[in-house]
Amino acid sequence: MSIRTEAEGLNDKLVTYRRHFHMYPELGFQEFETSKFIQEKLKELGLEPKVIAKTGIIADILGEKGSGKTLMIRADIDALPVTEANQTEYKSKNEGVSHACGHDSHITCLLSAAELLVKHKSDFKGRIRLLFQPAEEGPGGAVPMIKEGALGDPNHPDVDAALALHVTNGAPVGMIGVTDGLLTASADEFYVTVKGKGGHGSAPHEAIDPVYIAAQLTVSVQGYLTRTIDPTQHVVFTVGKLVGGERQNVISETARMEATLRTHDREVRKKLKDELPKFFNQLAKSFGGSAETEIITGYDVGINDKHLNDLIREAHKKLYPEYGYEDLKGIMGAEDFFEFSLEGKIPSSMFWLFGENKEKGFTSPNHSNYFDYDEKALPIGTTILVQTALDYLNE
Repeated sequence: MSIRTEAEGLNDKLVTYRRHFHMYPELGFQEFETSKFIQEKLKELGLEPKVIAKTGIIADILGEKGSGKTLMIRADIDALPVTEANQTEYKSKNEGVSHACGHDSHITCLLSAAELLVKHKSDFKGRIRLLFQPAEEGPGGAVPMIKEGALGDPNHPDVDAALALHVTNGAPVGMIGVTDGLLTASADEFYVTVKGKGGHGSAPHEAIDPVYIAAQLTVSVQGYLTRTIDPTQHVVFTVGKLVGGERQNVISETARMEATLRTHDREVRKKLKDELPKFFNQLAKSFGGSAETEIITGYDVGINDKHLNDLIREAHKKLYPEYGYEDLKGIMGAEDFFEFSLEGKIPSSMFWLFGENKEKGFTSPNHSNYFDYDEKALPIGTTILVQTALDYLNE
């Protein structure tokens, strides 16, 4: 019996799990009930789950064919602060929170993969580390898990490779998307406080207008990027929030700019984190004000390992020959899964599991309050995780 057939035999359980998680979503580091449910299911499989980083879980499955490599398979377990607009029987019951990014399916696929891997532990050597991670949507659960031993000693990790999937629409259910090399961008938060001198709106010459200065920073930073960074590099600096003033005829003393910096290159990222605060302050000074920048370092650049990708492609081709797959370009979205790569020391790969079904209306993008997908994707994701793991460990 093929892994595909076995996974399809779990279909009812897959749907039940997914709908349970979907109805009871929880935000980052608050996933107590989600974590409890996962632990119970792992214990039923005879595993010994360990809780780290507040709500995160790791559990190992030892192969019975002898010692060998360790493959970590990760699923994120948190939801988003998004009110679901879908009217389904499994709609979120937690007001203002929903699994609008598909993490409910990530948990489901890994739990089901765990069941099959336990069943097949006599068929592989080495070890599978199951990792259920909190707070991917923020503030980031990967780093706390690493600090608490998810990879052993980070200087000498006991994990040889890491694997994950991410559900999305954009292609018909049955297909997967694979990207060699650069997959996701780094993501850093910029909070710029512009200081000026308050005054009356009728006499701007007697004041230093921080709102005007903040507007200049917002516009000028785009020119700065195009004239200082190699145009072949991928860089995005988006100002998502600009706040200043309290009344139409009053010039305030401060304004605030909030932005995200995305790059596909670690050196470019470092350069901009060093140089942009200087640029903002110098430009603000030219108008008589000042600008102080606080940077919150976010997720690392995500680089997929080609060898793992080849195993993923081969597993899909072998078990789902009726479906195609897409070799895709990288995106400017960010993922803290790649923190587990320790800046490239641990080969890592994440593939896209497509769940679009236009006839059923499953077309909305991730993070939309209408996001949903075809549950036919669940056994496919489970199958690819299991087959890829077996092929990797038995190489």
